[in-house]
Amino acid sequence: MMETRQGSPCFGLCALCVLARNLVLPLLLLSARSSTGSPSQLVQPDEWWHVQPRPGYASLEKVGVFQDWFEVYKLLEGTYAIYEPYQFEEVISYLVLGQERGVLVDSGNGIGDIRAVVQELTDLPVSVLLTHEHYDHVGGAYQFEEVAIRDHPAAVQRLQAGRANSEARRWVEGNYVWKPLPKGVDPETWSVQPAEPTRLLQDGEIIDLGNRTLEVIAAPGHSPGSACFLDPAYRLLFTGDHFYPGPLYAHAGDVDLDSYLASNDRLAARIAEYDHVLPGHNEPLVAAQVIPRVSQAFRTIFEGGGEFSEDEGLRRYRFGGFDILIRAESVRERQE
Repeated sequence: MMETRQGSPCFGLCALCVLARNLVLPLLLLSARSSTGSPSQLVQPDEWWHVQPRPGYASLEKVGVFQDWFEVYKLLEGTYAIYEPYQFEEVISYLVLGQERGVLVDSGNGIGDIRAVVQELTDLPVSVLLTHEHYDHVGGAYQFEEVAIRDHPAAVQRLQAGRANSEARRWVEGNYVWKPLPKGVDPETWSVQPAEPTRLLQDGEIIDLGNRTLEVIAAPGHSPGSACFLDPAYRLLFTGDHFYPGPLYAHAGDVDLDSYLASNDRLAARIAEYDHVLPGHNEPLVAAQVIPRVSQAFRTIFEGGGEFSEDEGLRRYRFGGFDILIRAESVRERQE
């Protein structure tokens, strides 16, 4: 994730709120959602893409490049990563296929036609399954007839609201994009289209794809409506922005730190059920053992430990394989 996840943002930042993004944008651009492997190296805003191609893709089967925007990789039988490497969020959506139907886990940031990519990969009916409500994960949801998101008011409202061009255009201009935009995407008019959820997901709910299931695991923290999806047969955990190999956003206005840690502890307690996590940014397969490390990282920060750099009240703690971005005042409050 380049930085923002996000878009990660707030509904706004890829998972961070617009306000938070504005407050920390200079640092976020430097850190992008990128993780270079060197704890001392920051990605410059005009060359965040220098970390590409990321090493995790070298061993994967590349299916092709679509619309000169999406790169698609086959991870396992019936499991594809749809990667958008040319925009700084480096968002990844996943096509998961059963015998009867499929789901698109997240729908990208809305640049390009992700539904057309899905239709090139399968003839099965496909619905959208959202890990959370931030713009870089819901952007293509409006193209699909069926859209599912966790049953949380903030998640539903943000999905329904979309983002106007006045708010969204920044993510398709300047140093946020380093390859030509797909045909039909004009920064002067581009916006994140609103979508209407057709299914509200409950914690523990099972989604049956036909000889393949996904379990909904509520994971609030990064955002109020965040969820992960467990694929027990293939031993995969789709984490959205709860975890990705880069700076985790724990500083935005819609982040709840206590919930974030509690959700991660819950995922760590079930680590025997999955071998890999499939994050929403940067690289598509990460060993499951990283999840307990995230819990320990948060506890280290809360106890006053960890190495960090600080800029304008935002700290970046580095733990090898991922960082945590958190407000200095949040750390101090927990130590008082």
